Amino acid sequence: MTLKSIAVRDIEISYTELGTGPTLLLLHGGLATAEMAWPARYDMLAANFRVLAPDSRGHGNTTNPSGHLGYDQMADDVAAFCAALDIAAPLVLGFSDGGQIAIELGLRHPALAKAMVMGGTISHMTDAYVAGLSDWGFTSPDAVDYDKLQRQWGSFFDTLTRHHRGNGEADYSRHLLLHISRLWHTVPSYSAEQLRGIVTPTLVLTGDRDHVAGPEQALRLYRSLGSAELAIIPGVGHSASEGDLFWSVALDFLRRQH
Repeated sequence: MTLKSIAVRDIEISYTELGTGPTLLLLHGGLATAEMAWPARYDMLAANFRVLAPDSRGHGNTTNPSGHLGYDQMADDVAAFCAALDIAAPLVLGFSDGGQIAIELGLRHPALAKAMVMGGTISHMTDAYVAGLSDWGFTSPDAVDYDKLQRQWGSFFDTLTRHHRGNGEADYSRHLLLHISRLWHTVPSYSAEQLRGIVTPTLVLTGDRDHVAGPEQALRLYRSLGSAELAIIPGVGHSASEGDLFWSVALDFLRRQH
């Protein structure tokens, strides 16, 4: 396993690379990093693929001089990352925010990915989704209740500070949380016509108890995307990617695509 970095667009992307074979690009969720999201699966994945796991813009060791986060922006980052490394037709697996980035990849860079897995992904905001953000402490696009987040997340709040370094900027994790609040409160609501334009073979994968991106969201994606498969993981919420069944289903799909 090798930790590397590369300059693309206006940022320096930090990424992990390991394994050989068809290229698999892993896109982590919001407030996570590659180091937080994927290490438990690296050995399994590296036995089948050349794995590239970047930290998204503003996350981990990847910079973000723009002071802004958008899924369209991060999809363009991924496309530039692939171009800089001369990667053609990678397999893409995105979870949560990584899945949102995958939607934008399909719309903005339709020829980039050979196939995609969208895990824990939504295609439109709902009242329940917005209420869930507020319950966490993301009270509006421009406000975060940090005390509430600390109470609810406990040690995870400290983990954020440890993993998101922001080039040494004081209180960087708090600035990132504000950027995330704006991002999460402005998730695009995609029309069925837009989604039909994504013709990349895609597996839509979610937990049946996911309060963010549950079966109804998954069904809409599955029915709207141009070429999709659907899997619902039983008994789990928005942590589906932490379970073995998620990876068994995802690997079955990915192996059939390369």
